[in-house]
Amino acid sequence: MRQIYLRVEKNGLTRKVLIDMAFLAKHNFIRLPKYYFEENLYLPYKKEINESSDVEKYMLDKSKIKKEDADFYYFNFPFKFEQVFDTAI
Repeated sequence: MRQIYLRVEKNGLTRKVLIDMAFLAKHNFIRLPKYYFEENLYLPYKKEINESSDVEKYMLDKSKIKKEDADFYYFNFPFKFEQVFDTAI
């Protein structure tokens, strides 16, 4: 299974945040440590799996938090792994 990264764009720079792939594969939720959460955090994806579709941003904001515990936020992962767009940054 390949690694999937969330992205944050600030001051003209793009930073990647690694997703816990073991948890995602088993539970189909993105588990994000609370200290990683910030505004403008997104997951790049394609609506269609084919190469010609445009890349869109699935924004992870407070309204999309499904569960929360003392250390983590949990977000739905409403895509197939093939839809997640990865680029070398």
